[in-house]
Amino acid sequence: MKSICLKKKILIPSITVCSLAFFWIAQYAFWWSIFWNDLYNQTLAWEAVPFDKTHQFNIERFDRELAVTRLDEAQMEIVWKRFWLYKSMIEKKLSQNNVPLDIFYLAIAESYLRPTAVSSAWAAWIWQFMPETAKSYGLRVDDSIDERYDVEKETDAAIQYLKKAYDKFWNWTLAMAAFNRGMNGIANDMSNQYQSSYYDLRLNNETARYIFRIIAYKEVFKNVNRYFDTSKWGTQYTTPETTTVEINKTDNLAVWAAWKGYTYAEIRYLNPWIRKNSLPEWTWKVKVYKR
Repeated sequence: MKSICLKKKILIPSITVCSLAFFWIAQYAFWWSIFWNDLYNQTLAWEAVPFDKTHQFNIERFDRELAVTRLDEAQMEIVWKRFWLYKSMIEKKLSQNNVPLDIFYLAIAESYLRPTAVSSAWAAWIWQFMPETAKSYGLRVDDSIDERYDVEKETDAAIQYLKKAYDKFWNWTLAMAAFNRGMNGIANDMSNQYQSSYYDLRLNNETARYIFRIIAYKEVFKNVNRYFDTSKWGTQYTTPETTTVEINKTDNLAVWAAWKGYTYAEIRYLNPWIRKNSLPEWTWKVKVYKR
């Protein structure tokens, strides 16, 4: 009798432990299957991203960009903090122009929303316009004024470019790829390969990774707490309260700012399109902190 009781005492906990282990394994498998299916059920700019058997290489392309993004937590933290400085304004303009909101993530791919972003080819600001391209879309770019650094004007120019590319290709993914490679480059690739989808083109390495980087940013920032512990990141930056004042030609902005009760630092910080300590002939509208 004693031995039977001992066996029962040992057996019952063993069954309980095994049952619990099986339960948690089943739960893990269940939720992982949901995550897996969700992960490879991506859309970009109203188009499904193909991960079927004829596009199996897309899985690794996406995984690579997702892995790189997850490894770069410090950069992602800063991007996440900058979101509300620009996201609402950009998405509002995209919506007003009937352009997919996913194009916001293209700006992240271009610059990480970094206000000082300048490439070796002098592409600048959030959308990374080259000087001549910026001028062709109505932006002033010279030694005194560089409207690429006016985030609203550069966003308007980016939307113009993307809509023009869409009118050419009738596809937003191709329009986004053209933002990286140029319209002629994408058109030539399509013509030479007899294909009409971005996902069926053999492209240069940069453009081949570009769209999947945007998809990875969308996945991560739509589900940011799945990938990072944002409780460690602090708070997101907020748009400063500002008002607009008018200023005519001035040879010394620092003197003008001090005379008006502002600081030269705030004038340059809030109006990065001003490139010198002076302003040419015109009536300029500049932002200052609301006091």
